[in-house]
Amino acid sequence: MTTLDDLSILIIDPKGESAFGLRQSFVAAGAKAHVVESLAVAELLLDAKTIDAVVLPYSRDPQTVAFCRLLAARNTPSVFTSEPPARYPTRRHMSGAIIAVRGLVAEHSPQTYDLIN
Repeated sequence: MTTLDDLSILIIDPKGESAFGLRQSFVAAGAKAHVVESLAVAELLLDAKTIDAVVLPYSRDPQTVAFCRLLAARNTPSVFTSEPPARYPTRRHMSGAIIAVRGLVAEHSPQTYDLIN
């Protein structure tokens, strides 16, 4: 099992959907985990404590973008708990790799796509 001894992880979970499970996993791996509901409280905690990494939901809203820029300026790594929207629409569930390859092939030419299929 991977250990995260002495690391301090900040979890931002506005809707309370994944904080408990994430916190338990980090604590079980040896980390200290802090859970907050908002970016404003997260920023206050960043000023008050040493935080080694931040886990937050993916969003392109201005507040999240500004917060991520703040993290980058502090050299604090961030991990997103949700995936960005798919670049290409899909009709059925496929792995991310298949979606990416299919989209890239579609950009080049239908003839290439036929050769792969």
